[in-house]
Amino acid sequence: MKLTSKRSPSLLVPLVVLILVAAGSFWFFFHRSTSQLPPQPPAVTEGVQTNPSSAPLADEMLVPGTPGNPQDQVVPTPVPALPTKDDLPQAVDRIKAFYQHLDQQQYIQTRHLDAPSHIYMTKLIQKLLDAPPVVTRETDDLLTILKNSTHLFRILGKDNILLSKEILNREKNKTEELMANYFLLTEHPEAFDKELSFTIPEDALYQYACFFLNTMGGKLYLSRRDSLTRMLVSYYAIMIVHQANTQGKNAYGLPLQPALDLLTSEIEEGGNSLHYKEAYLDALYDLKEKYQ
Repeated sequence: MKLTSKRSPSLLVPLVVLILVAAGSFWFFFHRSTSQLPPQPPAVTEGVQTNPSSAPLADEMLVPGTPGNPQDQVVPTPVPALPTKDDLPQAVDRIKAFYQHLDQQQYIQTRHLDAPSHIYMTKLIQKLLDAPPVVTRETDDLLTILKNSTHLFRILGKDNILLSKEILNREKNKTEELMANYFLLTEHPEAFDKELSFTIPEDALYQYACFFLNTMGGKLYLSRRDSLTRMLVSYYAIMIVHQANTQGKNAYGLPLQPALDLLTSEIEEGGNSLHYKEAYLDALYDLKEKYQ
């Protein structure tokens, strides 16, 4: 995929200056060095045997662009791959390391949580899983729409919502890897219970996926989040519904094509900050072909 970037004018001026200074320095050094060398006698081309040691090396004789020239061989940068089943032990370790990191942060310590962040946040996640939002017939009455719009607030409470938002803002560079590792564990629920001490009720993740993709309350919530959070939540919601499809458990028959088109376009145009951008797009392209 061809990516384009724009360099701001404020950075262009010093860049040009640096290039000119470097070029000037190179000219001065070269001119000074050559001017101090004693004059060389003219080369004798007749009657003198050429020194074999001065002959050009084989690599030097290769013209750029010639097939087989090692200088023209560019080693491609490997595309970051999302964690797989083989990475399960590392995924658990990375999640635990993230919470250990949180415990050391001043903004967490000043909140005086009644438990280490691993235990505290696990309880919050479990509360959400145990109380999924309304997904069907949301628009039957205004009260249901309002409840869905404030679902997370009602379940977690004001202080925990503020805590969650602060963690997302301060740990933005770790959020993507954390979500990737958590999602890997959802495919192996036994690891949740054994390693992280909470369980996933049946269909709870599916209910939340449909909530974010297909309800007014869920879409309103995502519209208020930063683009990174919105893209990641949408991506994993799509993957969860796709899993439900492959298992014959898409109870609401939620179509994925509209969400796939929207998220693919958003990541293509504004997903340069995503570490796994190419991996997300590859997965989305495959799904677009499947569901077209």
